[in-house]
Amino acid sequence: MLAHPFIQLNRLSKRFGGVTALDDVSFAICRGEIHAVVGENGAGKSTLMKLLAGVHEPDGGEIRIATQNVRLVDPREARRHGISIVFQELNLFPHRTVASNIFANREITNRWGGVDRLAMNEASRRVLAELDVPLSPDALVGPLTIGEKQQVEIARTLEQQSRIVILDEPNSALNESESQRLFDIIRRLRARGITIVYVSHRLEEVFAIADSITVLRDGRYQGTYATNETTVPQIIAAMIGRPLGDSFPQRPKDSAPGPVVLQVRQLCRDPGLGPISFTARAGEIVGFAGLEGAGIDELFRVLFGLDPMTSGQIVFRDKLQRPTTPLAAMRSGWALIPESRREQGLMMDRSIARNTTLLVLDKLLGRLGLIDRQQVHTTTDQYVKRLGIATDSQEKTVAHLSGGNQQKVLLAKWLATGPAILILNDPTRGVDIGAKSEIYALCHQLAAQGMTLLITSSEADEILGLADRVFVLSKGRVFHEFHRGEASKAKLLHAVTGRMPNESIPTNL
Repeated sequence: MLAHPFIQLNRLSKRFGGVTALDDVSFAICRGEIHAVVGENGAGKSTLMKLLAGVHEPDGGEIRIATQNVRLVDPREARRHGISIVFQELNLFPHRTVASNIFANREITNRWGGVDRLAMNEASRRVLAELDVPLSPDALVGPLTIGEKQQVEIARTLEQQSRIVILDEPNSALNESESQRLFDIIRRLRARGITIVYVSHRLEEVFAIADSITVLRDGRYQGTYATNETTVPQIIAAMIGRPLGDSFPQRPKDSAPGPVVLQVRQLCRDPGLGPISFTARAGEIVGFAGLEGAGIDELFRVLFGLDPMTSGQIVFRDKLQRPTTPLAAMRSGWALIPESRREQGLMMDRSIARNTTLLVLDKLLGRLGLIDRQQVHTTTDQYVKRLGIATDSQEKTVAHLSGGNQQKVLLAKWLATGPAILILNDPTRGVDIGAKSEIYALCHQLAAQGMTLLITSSEADEILGLADRVFVLSKGRVFHEFHRGEASKAKLLHAVTGRMPNESIPTNL
């Protein structure tokens, strides 16, 4: 730890109804350090960040900034004390320019009271240059990548003269290169003396960027550790209260993949995808890796009938298929876990039961053709128990669950359809380490039962830890294929950049 605390949290508590989100939490953060806060979903991280950002007020305890006791009654008051937050769900206006977003609600005006766009553009250009971000102040935010949008948010905090910047799950939707870009920006902020509070599930990246790590569990403080004096297993043990063991359980020796059940032949989707060919076996986990725009999302969309293919063949169990709609794909035995559970996968304002049984309601009808509530309850209960969904009621709204439990509900929804092929697009995004381990075990279990899994992830270790084979895509085509045990993380990252694995590999990967 650095010597002098800048932020001092003393016995903070926060309750929501009968639920205690934070219980007597005390720790310090030093000026100019990158301080990570980690814990499983439901540990209290988000609540703590919202207290610091003025979104909620604590029920007990105090927050001190630079020895001053502060009362952060709303976000505006937090900003007055130099505190800014960049939420996981970015808060930008897509139809406005970069400069307009940087100065949102703080527009520079001229002497006649009109917006001085020239001055805003010039100030935005300066702050973007300080962060070495190559964006034009005139560019519309909507078409930007997630990483670029995040850079706009960070630029806004810098222009606001923030002393403390909170980053809530900043890497959840970024690829490897975007993550490195983010780290460069964070280090620039630290070099300016800005204090960074960094919330993340990705412990490997926490160890790469943070100076100190604070662990929360069940709303209580578990300890603060100097990053260079601790290890990932020690942090995991503090997070979950026990050693986790191997995150990627070993495949059973008798679970060798079966016969080829899927053949993709010269598949094309204009523009940019294909021709692409690969096979997959029953009980096999096939991984796909590549940079953003490599074609993986496009491939998954075609396979599931979201986009039409231009040419080629999809042969499943010796039958030629042409999935024209997701419904047709589902009826043929396909299921898709989309990248965004909130936007594409779940009805967030509906119950666990409603989401779990949504796709199989036609199988849960009584004699009069009405939905059999008892069958709905029985089916939901089966998946709540099978997947370990933490809830006190099937009728709980999905939005009130942790990220890990939301992801389990999404898995339940599609597993209820009885698929033969399960497509998983970044299945552990925004999921804590304990839930990740459970999802990994589920993948092995499904494969052992003969299901074919096609998976991609923004985490290279996840693909390598799960997949029997990995296809590296580049520019819409298969660039290289790795079998289990052939690829290290360095070789995989080397390949996704379009270089053959036998080329010289950087020693720092």
